[in-house]
Amino acid sequence: MKYKLNGKIAVVTGGSQGIGRAIAIRLAELGSKVIITYLSNHIEANKTIEEINNKYQTESKALQLDVRDYKSVEEAFNQILKDYGTIDVLINNAAVSAERALAINSLDNWDDILSTNIMGTINCIKAVSLHMLMEKKGSITNISSIAGIKGIPKLSSYSASKAGIIGLTRSLSKEFASYNVRINVVAPGYISDTRMFNQIEEKDLLEYKKQIDLNRFGQPEEIAKAVCFICSDDASYITGHTLVVDGGLSI
Repeated sequence: MKYKLNGKIAVVTGGSQGIGRAIAIRLAELGSKVIITYLSNHIEANKTIEEINNKYQTESKALQLDVRDYKSVEEAFNQILKDYGTIDVLINNAAVSAERALAINSLDNWDDILSTNIMGTINCIKAVSLHMLMEKKGSITNISSIAGIKGIPKLSSYSASKAGIIGLTRSLSKEFASYNVRINVVAPGYISDTRMFNQIEEKDLLEYKKQIDLNRFGQPEEIAKAVCFICSDDASYITGHTLVVDGGLSI
């Protein structure tokens, strides 16, 4: 299905690998010009951009960006607006996680996860919001997780950050709705080939798989398809919604 994304200017944070890479590639496939951001892995970021440009002959590019630093985010987004004239779609995907029990998880690690996952999302929304609100158009999709709905043992900091993203989205959707700016959440379940998935012990993964109705883990491309629907004009009457894509795990 070709969702209404052709010609859109889309920004995907954390787009160098995993779910972010799959989202960027899917957006390009559907006709969007894509700008991905990455923190440090320029090799993987360049691979993503090369794949997009080779397949779809678009104007995609990668920007190094620390979403925790609002000044840097603001400068990067202003440059995108200068270069492209608009930002139609923002996907807040950049995130970090750590599988650690609360008793041994340092406060510094908590700070890093909350600063990246919550404040990073807020920084990007704030940097683009005035433009979207003035233009009275735009779509923002925040990537949460079933960890923010169901909770996962030894991922309390990650779960807290992802639950916060859902609450943030519900509040901002009410602020933005009268300006025709939509903001939603996609909450993936256990998705193979992602950083969080790779941090979970094998014995735990086997137990989690038994709880999934579809009896398998998801693929990044399946999350990308859900994201591209909800951020497209085909979802024009959806805002403040959390779209759970987890194979039935959280039901």
